Amino acid sequence: MLKTKLYPYQKEGIRFAFRAGKSIIADEMGLGKTIQAIGTAELMRKHQFISSALIICPTSLKYQWKKEIERFTDAKAIVVEGNHLTRKVLYGAEEFYKIVSYNSVCNDIKILKSLHTDFLIMDEVQRLKNWNTQISKAARHIESDYSVILSGTPLENKLEELYSIMQFVDQFCLGPYYQFLDQTVVRSDTGKVVSYKNLNAIGEQMKNVLIRRRKKDVALQLPGRMDKVLFVPMTEQQRNMHDEYQSIVSQLVFKWTKTRFLSEKDRKRLLLMLSQMRMLCDSTYILDQKTRYDTKVEETLNILRNVFESGDEKVVIFSQWERMTRLIAKELDVLGVRYEYLHGGIPSEARKNLTDNFTELPESRVFLSTDAGSTGLNLQVASILINLDLPWNPAVLEQRIARIYRIGQKKNIQVINLVASQTIEERMLSTLNFKTSLFEGILDNGEDTIFLENSKFDKMMDSLKVVAEPSEEVDGAHNRMAGCSIDLNDNEEKVVGETAVLQTTDTDSLALLEEETPEEGVTEVSTEKKSSVSAADNNPEQLLQQGFSFLSGLARTLSSPEATQRLVDSIVEEDKETGRTSIRIPVSDKESVAGILNLFGKLLAAGNKT
Repeated sequence: MLKTKLYPYQKEGIRFAFRAGKSIIADEMGLGKTIQAIGTAELMRKHQFISSALIICPTSLKYQWKKEIERFTDAKAIVVEGNHLTRKVLYGAEEFYKIVSYNSVCNDIKILKSLHTDFLIMDEVQRLKNWNTQISKAARHIESDYSVILSGTPLENKLEELYSIMQFVDQFCLGPYYQFLDQTVVRSDTGKVVSYKNLNAIGEQMKNVLIRRRKKDVALQLPGRMDKVLFVPMTEQQRNMHDEYQSIVSQLVFKWTKTRFLSEKDRKRLLLMLSQMRMLCDSTYILDQKTRYDTKVEETLNILRNVFESGDEKVVIFSQWERMTRLIAKELDVLGVRYEYLHGGIPSEARKNLTDNFTELPESRVFLSTDAGSTGLNLQVASILINLDLPWNPAVLEQRIARIYRIGQKKNIQVINLVASQTIEERMLSTLNFKTSLFEGILDNGEDTIFLENSKFDKMMDSLKVVAEPSEEVDGAHNRMAGCSIDLNDNEEKVVGETAVLQTTDTDSLALLEEETPEEGVTEVSTEKKSSVSAADNNPEQLLQQGFSFLSGLARTLSSPEATQRLVDSIVEEDKETGRTSIRIPVSDKESVAGILNLFGKLLAAGNKT
């Protein structure tokens, strides 16, 4: 049924939801509500109770759900996105799981008036805020035979929100709203809510449809450390800049593949482009402090809100970029959350005060740090670590984690790695499985001897042919143009499945994963690519075949308005200052462009003579 081992409390949650038919799983953050919802759907599918499932979640989690479903089950999942007409068609697609954002389903309900699904999953439902919002009202027009509602909001907080959530499961369970408020809310003379009452009675009313476990309740079942990779989408602005730099990297990789040589200038340019691509995975603010486009900051705040609402746990947040930590600090100031902030500009004598405050003050909930604080600090008072970005040197990553995961640690530790989806970050993670010693010293501020030793540089470039090149996703949702792409889908899909171990096991599995990385397959593919290019130069039939292949692919793209628009967006640029529009097409080198222009010149000359 599920391709993973479940903890006993997770099995209990699946059985509870299966028996209830419609239920709320309100486990504390980090206990695996997602896998319990998927497990319930799979159990109902096995018993032929349902033939489809609709998942509604925040926009940033759509592709996270898709990855989790396809990793843990044999079922297919499709993301319902695009314009309204496209989404209408996708709701009826043959895939068992359909995934849609709250905003999209709200717009669709306005037009379709209602939606029906056999099985409904609503994730992060507490983000609906209250039951009077348009999204919440629209969601109540979704008809389902069975449902699982996921929320990490505890029973002790925001009872009005709990009432709203209960409407998706059993609208009669808690009685009329006015009566519910009268029985549970204690107000001051001025009408301000000061406390709640009769909580045990409310819990008794909901015991057949709501299940909630805290980490301390199931601590003996949990491993000492749990690692989770959370894939976060980019904004359009981030994506455009990232792909522009990726195009340059692709050209340099192609140039190296063709000549097995890059000048020192090209090597430094390659390093710069790779570093800027990594920065863009976090925020455009790191490169350009006049703009700010990102999604990792808001996703981090959502995680922190869940932590703060769920109890008194403390969080450590790391980023390689000081400007990224600055953005988080600014948002924490807005929230009024006490935090300690360590970066390279903090003198060593002041660092002890930061750690003492974080350890001793209950109101100090967050320790925010660059990699300047990744060694020597003892932050065992924290139980959650968020990596806003992953260092490409595994040793640096483990140094971060060792700040809270040390000998004598009595808490269960959760490590959350934020990875920008469809980027160099994800390809590095999924394709090479942290096998990044080749990059040590280049992208993590170490020694740059790799640029002096050709043998090491050659190995790095072989890896970059996989990491830096764009990969075509199965669903085609993020296909974009970039030069000299090498199709490595089969290898990437295989390794993505293997990296799942990282989310459920400790670091001892890293060595095993390294052995399983299919380096030979990568080499074979790149060799085949090179040989096909040289063969085309001498084989007219193969050259014609490649030409027809290009034309047929172009025809398929132009037959779809959405694909055509993506093609136009990827090659057309507009100068915001001058308003001038230009076409940008990645090419291998200047010689190729010169050859094409010479050919056109000869054709035009021949046409004029006739």
